[in-house]
Amino acid sequence: MINYPKSEYILRNNISDCFYSLLEFIYRANVHKDIFYMKESVVKIRMIEYYLKISLDKKIISFKKYENTGSYLLEINKMINAWILYEKSK
Repeated sequence: MINYPKSEYILRNNISDCFYSLLEFIYRANVHKDIFYMKESVVKIRMIEYYLKISLDKKIISFKKYENTGSYLLEINKMINAWILYEKSK
């Protein structure tokens, strides 16, 4: 087992937990068609971005990894925001 510094371990867990929560909120939003879960998904995306920025600053991840993950999160964020606008227009 690799011994990570405590802050790195906590960041990894926070990022992982946020990704699982994001997945859960997206499933809930899809099933219940509830805007609350859609908005919570956006919040989770912002938290992941925040944790990734801290990871980059602490040199836990490379800039390329940060950039790639950020572009995926940006795309997901755009889709969720469009989904929210669609649900509101109904």
